[in-house]
Amino acid sequence: MVRIFLFSVLLTLVSIAAFSQGRQIEIRSSELIKGFQASGFARIIRPVFAQEGSTLAADSADFNQAANTFDAFGHVVITQPSGTTIYSDLLNYDGNTKLAILTNNVRFIDGDATLTTNNLTYNMNTRIGIYTGGGKIVNGKNVLTSKNGYYFAATRDAYFRNNVILTTPDALIKNDTLRYNSNSKIAYFYGPSNIYGKDDTLYTENGTYNTNNDQARFGKNNLYTQGSKSLTGDSLFYDRKVGYGKAIGHVTFIDTAEKAILKGGLGEYKKSDESILVTKNPYVVIISETDSSKVDSIWMTADTLLSKVVFTRDLIPYKQDEIIPDDQISINDTPEINTQDAINPVMPDQKDNNPALRKGSKKPEMNVTADRAEIPAEVKIPPPVKIAPPKLDKKKDKSVKDTLNKKALSDTLKVVSSIKDTVSLDTSRTRMIMAYHNAKIFKSDLQARADSMFFSYSDSTVRCYVSPMVWAQGSQLSGDTIYLQMRNKKLDNMLLHHNSFIVNTEDADSTNFNQIKGKVITGYFKENKLNNMFVDGNAESVYYLKEDSTYSGLNHMVSSRLRILLKDNKLNNISAIRTIEASITPMADLQEEDRVLKGFIWKPRDRPKSKEEIIPQLAKAEQKPAAAKKLDKKSTPAKSAPAKSTSSKANPAKRTEPNAPANVVPKKAIKTAAKNIQN
Repeated sequence: MVRIFLFSVLLTLVSIAAFSQGRQIEIRSSELIKGFQASGFARIIRPVFAQEGSTLAADSADFNQAANTFDAFGHVVITQPSGTTIYSDLLNYDGNTKLAILTNNVRFIDGDATLTTNNLTYNMNTRIGIYTGGGKIVNGKNVLTSKNGYYFAATRDAYFRNNVILTTPDALIKNDTLRYNSNSKIAYFYGPSNIYGKDDTLYTENGTYNTNNDQARFGKNNLYTQGSKSLTGDSLFYDRKVGYGKAIGHVTFIDTAEKAILKGGLGEYKKSDESILVTKNPYVVIISETDSSKVDSIWMTADTLLSKVVFTRDLIPYKQDEIIPDDQISINDTPEINTQDAINPVMPDQKDNNPALRKGSKKPEMNVTADRAEIPAEVKIPPPVKIAPPKLDKKKDKSVKDTLNKKALSDTLKVVSSIKDTVSLDTSRTRMIMAYHNAKIFKSDLQARADSMFFSYSDSTVRCYVSPMVWAQGSQLSGDTIYLQMRNKKLDNMLLHHNSFIVNTEDADSTNFNQIKGKVITGYFKENKLNNMFVDGNAESVYYLKEDSTYSGLNHMVSSRLRILLKDNKLNNISAIRTIEASITPMADLQEEDRVLKGFIWKPRDRPKSKEEIIPQLAKAEQKPAAAKKLDKKSTPAKSAPAKSTSSKANPAKRTEPNAPANVVPKKAIKTAAKNIQN
């Protein structure tokens, strides 16, 4: 037993000696050693120390052999087998822990990465360096600075804390916590981070940025901004060199200059044409106003929304030049009629009050109201005469003048000025929005559907294509193509091109429909409500007459032009210009084929009832606060129950921080942008 014990002690002493010999600092060379003292302390001039393959050199050093430590002064150089080289003015080194404390003008060189600081603590064994008084890393063309930093030479990862700034040839990055790898040159963000480009900015609270290819991937509270434009999403990818971005989840694109907001589940952005393609329940908000204080936006949705900026010269401008003076209207294009059809006579007492039959009247005119029909008697139908419209010099006369009704038409015939008169087509650019498939519009007093829609900010016009249909007040309007134009953020006029048709009913459950059709129908809005309309080309109408709230008959008219006035969401007056055919049929004599015009269609179920109906996510967003409120009410303790302490001491988890959390920054930016749009 004694022999075994002595052998164990001897083995332990040998192991300790071997360990100490491996940890011991060796003096490889020196210029002068002033002598060891009894304590093992010596002053060495130009020493070169060595320990486990690493060398440490300086101008001079105070070496404590017993303690296995030394302090080095002047031109300190540490070289490791891995190739890492460290320079400083002062060094305190502990050979037992292999901990080096370097001070003043510290340069840590690891391949193509150089760290400079005034205070660095470096572990020669783990190859981890720490600085706390400010430092800088230069890696190729990338420069990183921060107050505190941690460098891992084994993986070439550097962690930076407090006032972190990363400068690359194409961007300036600022954040509070960042990891950077010198091999991949990829920066990893933790916490609020801003990437500033030449003309754009990226914000995130978690993500990566590859400084080699300028590709960024963000995953929390992401925001991309370029001038007046911003893009947000739950996940955001952006390639700065290509100028391409992709957002996934809760995508929001805002252009404050054009006052546009696009939202959806998936978005793609191209910087070259400032385009944004939005899918997965996309919608756009076009700001309009009912008066100076109330905003009544237009909500548009479709399967796919595409918005981009184009040169104005590449757009075909919307020209409202369909309205011509009454005396220039040709009746050559009116439909064929049967001249033997009966025309109800007008009583003598009505003749004097009929301006169409007054002596000297140049053209017959008929006014039909809901209460009484005034129909011209003994009207001779002139033979078809083709009257060529006068040639106008657009440079001298930019607007069409109505020689017979200057005052009457001055308030309604608003000719849209050519874009060439207001902007330079060579350099001006404008944003447009295209809605593809199942396009819908909702506004408080106007709704629309079409296969596709197009909106241009240059003329503030919504163009509706492929089976478009518009509902305004009690009327349904349709045509091959429909145009809706705004002026000063308000609906101004509407144009229905080819196969234009209007259906109006005064009662929701009525089967009696007032109908108007023609080649072109032009409508004008007053305070965002449809006020009057002009029907040109093969104009035809059927209108139900009422006496004491009871339908008395059906009025049928064919004319070159019809004027329609609306009041209180109802047809109030119809005026016919150059009447070709007019008749009134009592209700008892009506045939089914007389009730509707050719091309009649009535689709009240297709009319959008609310913006939540066409944009389901709006309804879900409104339901969430209500559900939360209901849940909160359930969780509220009864009045009779004793109230529990909610102080920060009693419940640290509910302690309120004095400063707002960082993740509110992008949300504030979005709210501010939206507020700027409305203002």
